[in-house]
Amino acid sequence: MAHSPVGDSINFNTSATSAQSAQFTVQSDTLRVVALTNNAHVAIGTTAVATTADYFVPAGTTATLALTPGSSPIAGISTGSSTTIDLPEGTGNPFVVDDVLTITGVTGVTGFNTTGKVVSVDSSANTYGYFSERLTIDYDSRALTAADASFTDAKARKTLVVAARTDSGSGKLYAQQVQISGVG
Repeated sequence: MAHSPVGDSINFNTSATSAQSAQFTVQSDTLRVVALTNNAHVAIGTTAVATTADYFVPAGTTATLALTPGSSPIAGISTGSSTTIDLPEGTGNPFVVDDVLTITGVTGVTGFNTTGKVVSVDSSANTYGYFSERLTIDYDSRALTAADASFTDAKARKTLVVAARTDSGSGKLYAQQVQISGVG
């Protein structure tokens, strides 16, 4: 079985208290984790906290865990105390309430390139003159001007964290999104 790395690798120290990685954008459906020096219990989520009831990875071994990627181009953004993101018509919506999104690729007004939690999803047809879905995220964009921004290369991508803890003592966890090919 061959692994092709996707994105940046993640590593952090673990102890008997849950530790959390920095946020990462989901770019693959598989996360490979290595519990280097001590057993680890691993959790993945938007605000994950690992407990001894979570996925167990014995010291010195690896595991491949499933991720659910989600990304979409952005057609436009409306500013306000929370920010509304218009997805292109006919593309569908891979996001749900409580997903954390990272917005990238907006040019002209870099403040739109941010991270925010989805607080609502509007899937109703043509209630506002569009036949697309709208997401509202908890990002205050009142100081930004959408008319000055270009959304040609803008994208929203699901964002997660990895959390891990040991049974006792300290350890180190490595994680890397991968694409897997071949037979295991």
